[in-house]
Amino acid sequence: MNESRSNDTPIAGALPLLDRVDATHDQMRYWLGELQSLVNHMEDRGWDTWARDHARSVIDFFSHTARQHHIDVDRQVCPLITGRGDASLETSVDRLRQDQGWLEENWREVLAQLQPVAEGFGGYDIDMLRHAADVYAALLLEHLALEQSAVFPAARASANTQMQAMEMRRGNAQLSATA
Repeated sequence: MNESRSNDTPIAGALPLLDRVDATHDQMRYWLGELQSLVNHMEDRGWDTWARDHARSVIDFFSHTARQHHIDVDRQVCPLITGRGDASLETSVDRLRQDQGWLEENWREVLAQLQPVAEGFGGYDIDMLRHAADVYAALLLEHLALEQSAVFPAARASANTQMQAMEMRRGNAQLSATA
């Protein structure tokens, strides 16, 4: 039997939350493509106003939306499946949390190259940027695949099971009240 814990996601909001964080994956893939386009542009043409403006947009997405996604998954999705006795899922959650640290560290390397471009200074090393962007993209795609293949399906199943149990309790409470 699963016990209720204070850090559990309110079950009624779990399914819309899962839909939202799942949709963010599509945005992340899009912005990874934009990051690669930016790096390619800078390799071919160097720094220009398009690169400056695009660097600002890429930085904005990965510094805000992507970071918030990781926070939401950690605080609101993982509690749906942790502490429930499934060693495989516990391992997946531990790996996601470790990945988040690596993603943050690698993002800082990408950001160190993009920030001067976004601020209009140019000063970047294209080889370092290419390497950092490639590593970041590979790690993020692997991270998203783990969320989608193991964590999100388990979280949806847990939320559905908990919703059914809650509805059953409500039904039994209503029957008891009318009896």
